[in-house]
Amino acid sequence: MEAETERLDQEPWEPGGQEEKEAEEGGPTPAYLSRATELITQALRDEKAGAYPAALQGYRDGVHVLLRGVPDDPSPARREGVKKKAAEYLKRAEEILRLHLSQAPP
Repeated sequence: MEAETERLDQEPWEPGGQEEKEAEEGGPTPAYLSRATELITQALRDEKAGAYPAALQGYRDGVHVLLRGVPDDPSPARREGVKKKAAEYLKRAEEILRLHLSQAPP
């Protein structure tokens, strides 16, 4: 239960971490990352509020945006970071489905 609480407190990955800023000198954030950040931030809020169906959909939509945008991202480091975070969010969506939305077998 403690690990789940820690995940609920995480913030979505946002581009422009310290290393990336140094490498790209503050280049603009790609539109796909801004949209994915919005969706995943809302999914986190929904999850904290116990709105699991909305959270599941938000994670799915956010991952979808990330995976569609990442091939065109010019930054190799950011592409790798996005892939890792997309996998984490997909795993979290699967956990929500398993823990909160799956029906017990009859």
